[in-house]
Amino acid sequence: MTSHGGGPPHGMLLEKMFDLLEEDQVRQLTIRMMESRIKMKRQWIEMMEYKIETYKMIRDMLEMGGKR
Repeated sequence: MTSHGGGPPHGMLLEKMFDLLEEDQVRQLTIRMMESRIKMKRQWIEMMEYKIETYKMIRDMLEMGGKR
């Protein structure tokens, strides 16, 4: 489905996969998906920290330029 309504197609695919997999396989897949999401969030946090450092650097440069 698209933004015209309904759920995402990958949700239906995962549901069918979970029906066909054994319990241990479902557990492994779920853990892997969660680890992937955690990794993605960590990368986002690192990117935001880098941006904050950059903005602080720019602020300091602008403050020093105004004091001349």
